[in-house]
Amino acid sequence: MAKIREFEWDPEKSRTNVEKHGISFFEARELWRGRTVEKRVRAGSDISRYAVYGMIGGRHWTAIITYRNGATRIISVRRSRKKERMEYDSLA
Repeated sequence: MAKIREFEWDPEKSRTNVEKHGISFFEARELWRGRTVEKRVRAGSDISRYAVYGMIGGRHWTAIITYRNGATRIISVRRSRKKERMEYDSLA
């Protein structure tokens, strides 16, 4: 049985993300419908952040997330950089 993933985000950051990168955090949830590659990008004393590489609509996207209270908190989403696309293609 598949586990249902819960998401959370700051609505204002999602609106800003649409203006900057053309995708809302609501739309970005689609990233987790397919294969993803997750990589820790910042380990801090308070919050660890992860980059999640995946595909939406045949295009590579990268989400920056953290985990909070059992939910996946989306911090930002953008088109993947060349190095991220190559890493995703080699691992997914």
